[in-house]
This record gives sequence, C-alpha cells and structure tokens, in this order.
Amino acid sequence: MGKKWFAIKTKPRKEFYAKSNFENQGFHVFLPSTIRITRHARKVKEAPSPLFPGYLFLHLAPEEKNWITISGTYGAIGPVRFGEYYPPVPDWFIQGLMERADESGIIQVGIKEKYGFGPGDRVRLTGPNQTIIEGIFKAIDGKDRAIILIEMLKRQVATKVPIASLRAA
Repeated sequence: MGKKWFAIKTKPRKEFYAKSNFENQGFHVFLPSTIRITRHARKVKEAPSPLFPGYLFLHLAPEEKNWITISGTYGAIGPVRFGEYYPPVPDWFIQGLMERADESGIIQVGIKEKYGFGPGDRVRLTGPNQTIIEGIFKAIDGKDRAIILIEMLKRQVATKVPIASLRAA
C-alpha cells in the first residue's frame, strides 16, 4: 500500500507553525497558501495566508500513521476523522492544488478573491484630502495599479490609479 494524503486540523492561525514542526519530524507536508492583502492605517501589506484556514495535509505511508504523535505536534489538533475512520484526501485533489501553486506553495487566486472586487464592479477611490470618487473597475495594470472608468463630462474616462486606494463600493 502506498502513501496517502490526510487532512490535519491545526490550532487557529498556527498552520505555518504546525507545518514547520511536522517538517522537523520528517513528514511530507503540503500547506496550500495564497497571498492576503491587509490594509491598516494607509499601509498595505501582502502576506501568505492558508488557502484552507485551520488545515494542512500530510502524505503518510501506512507505518507513519501514528495519530498520537501527529495530534501531539505543536500547532496541530489532530487528523480529520469520523469516529475511528481517517478518510484520505484524494490524490487528484492535492495534485490539482500543487499544479496551481508556485515554487513557494502560493496559489494565485482571482482578482475578486484577492481585492474584493472584479472587472465591472463599482469601486470607490480615496483621493487626496479624503475625497471619494466612484468608478467602475476595469483591469489591473502592473503590480500596484488599476484601470478604472470614471464618469467625466457625461462620458467614461479610463484612469490609472493605485490599487491600494480602491475599495469595493
């Protein structure tokens, strides 16, 4: 019998800590992540965030299924189970996630998931002196800029703005 993937429940916001501890024990770990953007006090930060908060995946051979050791790992709660049954995660599911991930395990999600708005959605631009301009999001232009359509003189004008200054309307 070959190795199978199993979902492991982690303590809240301890997924990366648990991943490190499992790797230190020699386990093969997969923690699919995405980039999360946080805004606070006019600062924008990008940080990796688990795609499935509270879970990671271990690739285990039958002789490695020591659930007591796995449950006792710092940062982990234990394997997902139903009574005494520990369901394996299908290989095709994990393989699909791995194919979408880059070399650091980051999976890029769509614009709407990343920023909270997508093409065609109404957005608000916070300008100088806290002025608010409404427009329609059109596309991302480079790493930190977006193109929005603003109505001026009864027609829509495409304008490039910093994406950090946009919010969903």
